[in-house]
Amino acid sequence: MNMRTLITSAVVAIAVVAPASAATSRKGQYQNVQVMRFDVQRGVDFPDDYLVTMMEDIVKQLASTNRFVQVLRQGETPAEANAPVVQLAGTITEFKKGNRAVRYMVGFGAGKTKVKAHIKFLDPLTNATVAEKDVNGLVWIGFIGGESMGATRGLAKEVAKVAKTRI
Repeated sequence: MNMRTLITSAVVAIAVVAPASAATSRKGQYQNVQVMRFDVQRGVDFPDDYLVTMMEDIVKQLASTNRFVQVLRQGETPAEANAPVVQLAGTITEFKKGNRAVRYMVGFGAGKTKVKAHIKFLDPLTNATVAEKDVNGLVWIGFIGGESMGATRGLAKEVAKVAKTRI
């Protein structure tokens, strides 16, 4: 019975440690990231100009991590053809436009702008998901109520954190 308990404990330990080490073994594997245009979930009214700004904010934030040799936009190719690339894809799942005047006059989170997205880092060769997470950006305060589009910058910073810690 003692041997059976020992074997069971070893199998459980391997089952717990193996997935963690498999996930961390990919960290640092990718030299480049390609940012794909995010989708917008049906029923979410996310303005096109916010989407364009958000995509540029994501590119800038990913570049500022110094984690990747190149940060590519959709359709761009890496300078080194064989360099490993991870793709970032996402879907906007929630958007609340907020109200700058209410933020300025009332404060305390009233009138906040909020954008949420589900992001995935994908290996384009295997189509495997390397990492995924729900991220968000908020504007609830700022100079004269804060600019609503600043929520896209907040979301981009969250995306960069995920890339820095998990890719």
